Amino acid sequence: MEEPVEQSAEQVPEELLTDEERKLKSELADLPEITILQIIYQQKAYEGHAKDYEFSGTSMREHWQSGYEDTKRTLKRRDWIAMPPNGHGIVVHDVHREEDR
Repeated sequence: MEEPVEQSAEQVPEELLTDEERKLKSELADLPEITILQIIYQQKAYEGHAKDYEFSGTSMREHWQSGYEDTKRTLKRRDWIAMPPNGHGIVVHDVHREEDR
């Protein structure tokens, strides 16, 4: 027995949508296109629990350098900086989750 194929609202013909689905689709079409670039510090293996309260000059320089490198890697992804296509709403990118795609 074949599994049903899931379709997005864009793929379903308009006449097959319920009134509620048409209304929701119309409301979602008015959402702005937004790109969010997440740059979240990734704890180093040797930091342990001290990262929450250890603010030595060396630690802070390591954190800043890490943020700088993450920012450079993120900004190199020109496709991430471009506005999402109409109708896509919010798109989120995270340089530490590139492998997950």
